[in-house]
Amino acid sequence: DAVFSRRLTSEKARGDIFEEAVNAFATKMDDLHPCPPGVTNHFGWWQGEYWGKTMLSQCAYARYSGRRDVVDFVHEKSLELVRRFQREDGYLSTYADQDHVFGFNWNVWSRKYTMWALVEAYDLTGDAELLAAAGRMADHLAAQLKRLGVSLADTGYFAGIPSLSILKPIVLLAERTGERRHLDFARSIVAENDRPDGRCPNLVANAFGDRPVHEWYPNPASWAKAYEMMSVLEGMVEYSRATGEGRPLEAARRTWEKLFAAESNAVGGVGYHDHFIGAAAYPNAISESCDVIHWMRLCRYLNEATGETKYLDAWEVAFLNAFLAGVFRDGEWGAHDVRSHGRRHLQGMFEVGMTYHFCCIDNAPRGFCDWSDRQVVAADGALTVNFYTDCAFSHGGCAVDISGDYPVGGVVRVAVRSDAPRRVRFRVPGWCGGGMSVDGVKAAPGAAYAEAVAEKGGRTFVLAFDMPVRIEPQRLLPISGGMTAAAAAEKFEMTGYNKEMVGFARSRPGVRIMRGPLVLAKARRVGDDDKTCFSDVEGLDASWRATAVPATNGSVWGAWVLRLERPGDGSCRSVGVCDFASAADTDDARNSFSIWF
Repeated sequence: DAVFSRRLTSEKARGDIFEEAVNAFATKMDDLHPCPPGVTNHFGWWQGEYWGKTMLSQCAYARYSGRRDVVDFVHEKSLELVRRFQREDGYLSTYADQDHVFGFNWNVWSRKYTMWALVEAYDLTGDAELLAAAGRMADHLAAQLKRLGVSLADTGYFAGIPSLSILKPIVLLAERTGERRHLDFARSIVAENDRPDGRCPNLVANAFGDRPVHEWYPNPASWAKAYEMMSVLEGMVEYSRATGEGRPLEAARRTWEKLFAAESNAVGGVGYHDHFIGAAAYPNAISESCDVIHWMRLCRYLNEATGETKYLDAWEVAFLNAFLAGVFRDGEWGAHDVRSHGRRHLQGMFEVGMTYHFCCIDNAPRGFCDWSDRQVVAADGALTVNFYTDCAFSHGGCAVDISGDYPVGGVVRVAVRSDAPRRVRFRVPGWCGGGMSVDGVKAAPGAAYAEAVAEKGGRTFVLAFDMPVRIEPQRLLPISGGMTAAAAAEKFEMTGYNKEMVGFARSRPGVRIMRGPLVLAKARRVGDDDKTCFSDVEGLDASWRATAVPATNGSVWGAWVLRLERPGDGSCRSVGVCDFASAADTDDARNSFSIWF
């Protein structure tokens, strides 16, 4: 609620914050600003992404809240942008030079967000003028590429991956207009990723090989951009859904498996500081919030496409840990990168001359709305409950209320009120190993869902979850072609932004402790001093016994006293812990926290 208010609906949000994004189209500073010393004039900024990202969040919040004033705001401001800034030939961008699309620049990437937002604004308002404006943008880009004699993959940076991510809004546009030329454009983008010559990034073709993503081409830090790549994969899933062509979806599924195996980091995201370099090979974790948000989105759409709940398991861990940790509790700002330990996360930077915007906080509202969209799903007369955080849901003659403070609480009540009998399916989280019961009946071993029936009128189900405390020693993969240990340590500390982080990078594996889906953290907020936060328990491994006793602490969501007992001699150590998301969700250089035990 704080994020929605502070970033979307308050006077400041609709005034200074939003108008700064609009102003990027007026000033066109993305290619008119001075270049850094020694950099060619191909260098470009990305102020143009913020209007689209903000408007996509406005659209998501309008669907979530049902607020008419939000719909009206979306409608008015979308029409205003098109009428003020779109050229007759369809060009709508924050670059003065339309052909400034080569080298380190974000012209096509930023256009993607504007086009996508216009399509979603059309969905929300039904105003055909907005859909037509998005269509003119697509037509201009297709004509521009033909005139320049280049493919989309030749534009932008990072092997063209940012530009290729325009695939999803192009598919959405093709579906809504029925125009064959838009579908042909989308098909050409897929083809650029399935080339027989192996040209980087070739995301479809490479997915069917055995190598992890960071080994597809040399120097992945220069091309394997995590956020943008997952955006392309989301477009692949959308393309397969729209066309029935299975190969792009299968490529996305296979790439997800590669990322989960080699790029999972200890805070619940994937990648290392926005790159796929084999993150599971490094003893520190630093996860860009945009990466977490788009990992969750990829999990969402793969679950929708396949029905497999492993995607929901990964999404849940990402949402409750890395995502929530990256959104500051005041709701107005957030972290650019979430760290596993230190004085604070890498705070959101004021990017490319902006005062009120950076990529991750502009995307954050959609992170919450995506979760809400899939928490309870009503279809074919049945209800599917995927997540158990507190919520109120209503749809088509039924309502669902979930309470219990999950996952801090291990008992959840799901109250169903319905005008007809309903079959109800409750997801069995993968982490609980079947240790979930519905009204006292244990879930079947290996079941993805536990099923029950809510009678006409209503029924309250009581769900109980075993919340085992798990000791998980870090098992580092060999470093293979990603980034040197020294370079990775520098990226973790980022002392140019956070001087207090000097020397905080770890050089040896750590031990993570989880309770249910939550990563636990030592933290100043629960009374731990620096020595406690940043020292390891000698000899701690999976053979130790760990228990967590609830504690009272008003400054965090969940607090416990963690007791670690050594096998054999019975010696033990107790330490105050909290959920990782609560440990450092403000920008405080005096803070101390660590997930490593």
